[in-house]
Amino acid sequence: MKKGIAPKSPSAQKTEGVTGVREVFGNRNFCRLFFSNLFSGFGQGMTMIGISWYLVESTGSASLLGTTMLVSSVLAFLIGPYSGTLIDRFSRKAILQIEQLGGFTVLAILTAWGFWNSYHEWIMVFIFLAATFMFQIHEPAQAAFVQETFDKKHYNAINSLLEIENQTALVLAGALAGLLLEKFGLHAVLLLNSLTYLAAFQMLSGIRYVSALERQGKQEPRTTWVDQFRQSWLYIKGRPGFLMFGISALMPFIAVLLVNLLNPVFVSQVLGGDVKIYSLGEVTYSFGAVVAGMAVALICRKLGEFPYMVFAFLLMAAALILTVAIPKAWIFVLLSAFLGWCNVSTRLIRQTLYMELVPNRFMGRVMSFLKSIGMLMRLLLIALFTVLIDSIGAAVGYLILAGLLVVAMLGIVVSMRSLIGQAHTSDKEAIGSMPEQEREANAVIGK
Repeated sequence: MKKGIAPKSPSAQKTEGVTGVREVFGNRNFCRLFFSNLFSGFGQGMTMIGISWYLVESTGSASLLGTTMLVSSVLAFLIGPYSGTLIDRFSRKAILQIEQLGGFTVLAILTAWGFWNSYHEWIMVFIFLAATFMFQIHEPAQAAFVQETFDKKHYNAINSLLEIENQTALVLAGALAGLLLEKFGLHAVLLLNSLTYLAAFQMLSGIRYVSALERQGKQEPRTTWVDQFRQSWLYIKGRPGFLMFGISALMPFIAVLLVNLLNPVFVSQVLGGDVKIYSLGEVTYSFGAVVAGMAVALICRKLGEFPYMVFAFLLMAAALILTVAIPKAWIFVLLSAFLGWCNVSTRLIRQTLYMELVPNRFMGRVMSFLKSIGMLMRLLLIALFTVLIDSIGAAVGYLILAGLLVVAMLGIVVSMRSLIGQAHTSDKEAIGSMPEQEREANAVIGK
């Protein structure tokens, strides 16, 4: 809350929120972005569920899936800094469309293969790596695109609606994945995914967009990815608490990625379930995420971003512990909804906070910098879990993640209040008090 501005009544806040959502959906560009993501997210969700299950079932072990996730994390870590350079240098819309066309082309070829040949394990590993690469590009590019295209007052509503759309796509994916895999096989899933990528490309093509660099009649100076990485670090270093918050706030997302490794093993070996239980857990996870997307803005207005984020960390840790303490299929499915709720709540809060704090010219690089840090954390944890999971079991993995979430929550407690204060400072005040490191980063970029 800005100093000197009286708080609004709950009814005024609610009316403002509803009006904001209506304004956003009245925007033709946003509607096309919304449905573009819905199509691509639905197809990709089905593919990732199918690949994860097949890799565990075909080998009877988590080793191949864990190794695949490990390799994907290494690749994502290596391309992270350079992807931020591309995102800040070129049209964000073009980058998103290239991603969608690439997904369509790869999956269409693999679909054709599946109609006449069986899928070997190396093919499934390749699909997993390709999907990870596209996701590494998609998230920071979309964040920069939204920040560049839409009004700041709509960031919260847009982020919530895009998250609802994303989780709705995953609900549909989880509901259909088990059915299609069991009745038709993986090639049917890949065919549907390729078509959804094509539909997403068509929807995005209709968006009226001119990049900021084109409007200004200039292009971002060409620098090496090492320089770009340094610029990101200088900017982050100039924001007290930013790095600690950035690392801590990634933990729920990393925990979910590792849960994706643990879940097939836990369902198959501990619960004695099949792919239907696994996919049902994905459905309830996404249901919890959708509800969180609809409720997070209202809850934050009533409780505040800081206490709600701390609560979400603790609730997520508790859900993981209860999954182990009560090894029942229905408990697993139920608690998956809480994991979805907590992950989306924390992600929306940090995403909106970044959009309010980070200038658009930095957005791709800063987001990619943080994603690279997250990938390094993910890399180390996946390596640990891959080595240990077959000997210690999936249940111990859940408990390790719960402990890491509590530690990350302490990082949020230390850093988040400072960042909220920065976000509520006017641009003029922020520039006047700009730290020396941030001024140096601006100078390097050539502001």
